[in-house]
Amino acid sequence: MGKGRTNNLATVIKGTGHASSVTDQAKHFEISHDRRSILEAPAVVAVPLLFAISGIAIRYAAFASVTAEPGFESYARALCRWDCHWYVDISERGYESFPIPNQSNVGRWGFFPLYPMLVAGIRTVFPFPTILVATITSIACSYAACLIAWPLLEKNMRAYVLYCAFLLSGPFSFHFTTFLTEPLFVLLTSCVFLALKRTNYLVAGILSALLSATRLVGVLVVFATAIQMFQQHRAQDGTTLSFPLWLLGRPDLLVAILISPAGLFAYILFLYLTVGDGFAFLHVQRAFGRVAGNPLLFLWDGLSAVPTTGWLPTAPQWSALAALTGLALSVVLAVRGQYGAGLFCAVCIILPLITNLASMVRYVVGLAPLIVLTAILLSASKLTWLAALVLFLSACYFMTVAWIGGYLALV
Repeated sequence: MGKGRTNNLATVIKGTGHASSVTDQAKHFEISHDRRSILEAPAVVAVPLLFAISGIAIRYAAFASVTAEPGFESYARALCRWDCHWYVDISERGYESFPIPNQSNVGRWGFFPLYPMLVAGIRTVFPFPTILVATITSIACSYAACLIAWPLLEKNMRAYVLYCAFLLSGPFSFHFTTFLTEPLFVLLTSCVFLALKRTNYLVAGILSALLSATRLVGVLVVFATAIQMFQQHRAQDGTTLSFPLWLLGRPDLLVAILISPAGLFAYILFLYLTVGDGFAFLHVQRAFGRVAGNPLLFLWDGLSAVPTTGWLPTAPQWSALAALTGLALSVVLAVRGQYGAGLFCAVCIILPLITNLASMVRYVVGLAPLIVLTAILLSASKLTWLAALVLFLSACYFMTVAWIGGYLALV
């Protein structure tokens, strides 16, 4: 009897010791996880900062190689190409109420107002030349877009490094560091999809409204919001037929959808009151040579524009290849279950493609979900990750020279 009681006591002590061991292991894991999170935070902040600095150095070296004029302001002006000049004019002078003289009836109305307004507001606080304010603001927006991308990349450090390198030191980094809408567009798009990831629909709606005031295609992100709502409804065992009724029973969701195009509507109202044509941003596209046509024909014409000398693709071929690559990546997003992001990116490519291939490279590389997906795919192995990182940094110099030189594929 005493022996049995001793054995039982030993068993209890053994079991208690095992439970204590498990508890200790859990505490050790929790401490390790917290320590790793603490170490991650400085890295997340430092990585885009390092690429922002290296990007400025590489692009400045490219600028110095083609011009003898020194100084950061000269560098910023040299990178201000094509549409950048329109945004500088809007920020300094606002919109005309009539076509600009001696410019073939071209007006500034085709360029949406949010980013020029933001730069103009910052310039009232820091009275420096517009292009300097805009350049610093663009770098800040791209830096912020990197921070927002961290949770979108599922805290994958290799993918995060590639994403930051692409935006701030990559072959198209001049698009994200000068006075174009790409920096703000990428930042707001990333914020919208992060809000949707966290099912914060009201925040997503407000950000979507800002996005629709940044570029026309920004209004299309509302479809991604609706798809996310539908997926949430299905996850709660709802049916397709019951979705409209479920949506009507959620006023917060309805508000999120209804406010999404508010930025576009505000711009339409502004144009109606000042120009007399609320859709002047569409009608003025004819003056820029954008007329609706067959997108398949535009793609075929682009691919068929073979070089007459040399082996490098022509500008139309680069544009057509960029459109096809963007559409292929949009399909990959859908296959991976990101239906809203895939649809948003596809429509953002197809809509301008209906007019022609102009600026197609810039439109494709400025779609945040495609950049996130590309970074994830290229970071699948250490070898492809390293090769992509080296390619991004080395191509930055040569592409910046091409941008300053006015290469049409980069417009």
